[in-house]
Amino acid sequence: MRTKELFGITMLFLYVFCFIGCSNEDEVFHSLSMDVDGIELTKEKKSEIYWGEAPADRMKFTITGKGKYADLTYITSVCIDGVSQTQKNDQGKREPVDEYSVWEGEWGYIKYQTKLPPYCMQFELAPNTSDKKRFYEFQLGYGYWHAIVKIIQKSR
Repeated sequence: MRTKELFGITMLFLYVFCFIGCSNEDEVFHSLSMDVDGIELTKEKKSEIYWGEAPADRMKFTITGKGKYADLTYITSVCIDGVSQTQKNDQGKREPVDEYSVWEGEWGYIKYQTKLPPYCMQFELAPNTSDKKRFYEFQLGYGYWHAIVKIIQKSR
């Protein structure tokens, strides 16, 4: 009988410590600040998502990291119409390999204009000649330091 009581008390302590350890107080997300030129982006309230709209024609714009976390403002993933894209010279690193790190496809391209932080990225969206809107999603940074830029390109 004594063994069952000790086991029960031990399990009670384990449950209590597990729930105490699951606090989100240390999990703070940090906003990435950026200068945007060539497109208007609107930030969603209480999130790190920015929305923009692009014409069906070819379009260029730039995003440059600024502020406290400028060194983390670089592209970590690209999705076009829900399909994940791969970096041209991907070496398995999060940060840009060099100033010529490029993401490109029929949708357009992203090229780094600077070798060191704060990174300046030039985006060129190819003309959308289809009768459907094109959806772009660019993730900048990672983990607790990130932003997501979503752009809807109009159809012809």
